[in-house]
Amino acid sequence: MSVGRGYAQFRDFEDDNSNSNNNRGNNTQRYRLIDHLRFGGDFGLGFGSGSFTVQFSPQVGYCFNQYVTAGVIGTYEYYKYGSSYGSRASSVYGGGLYADATPLDFLVVHAEAQAICYDNYWANYNDPDKKVDVPILIGGGYHRQLTDRASMNLMLLWNLNATKGLENNTSFQNPIVRVNVTF
Repeated sequence: MSVGRGYAQFRDFEDDNSNSNNNRGNNTQRYRLIDHLRFGGDFGLGFGSGSFTVQFSPQVGYCFNQYVTAGVIGTYEYYKYGSSYGSRASSVYGGGLYADATPLDFLVVHAEAQAICYDNYWANYNDPDKKVDVPILIGGGYHRQLTDRASMNLMLLWNLNATKGLENNTSFQNPIVRVNVTF
């Protein structure tokens, strides 16, 4: 009969022999926060007939174990478009929380909620100049581990607040295709 050792949570450990004052020698290990942090995000660039968009969404997450990561995400988007009626340029910005789970080596499940601020171009005297959208995105897709720390996700997401009747009041239209990289 063999006996194995199990851990309730996945941890990356590194030997800390310099602080070892007992007989266990190389078995002394220490927790390092940086080993559990993941940095990354996604970048978007769009061109169209009279339009230009650039988008950047950085993220920082904490790996609770090898299956679950959660953290904060930010969003900034600059867009400019023109037509025969004139041109307009503006910025969209915000942030929120996200969670990723990888139940299988190749599968990622994603959820996120953000608060996005944007210009209200069609405001009347009772409306504010800026509006806030709260998209709640859920979905999943293909997960690929690139190195020990780096990974890539190709996801198809759905905005729960872009349902029938609300689709004109949100900054994310369905479906959303996203590729992000973390390290």
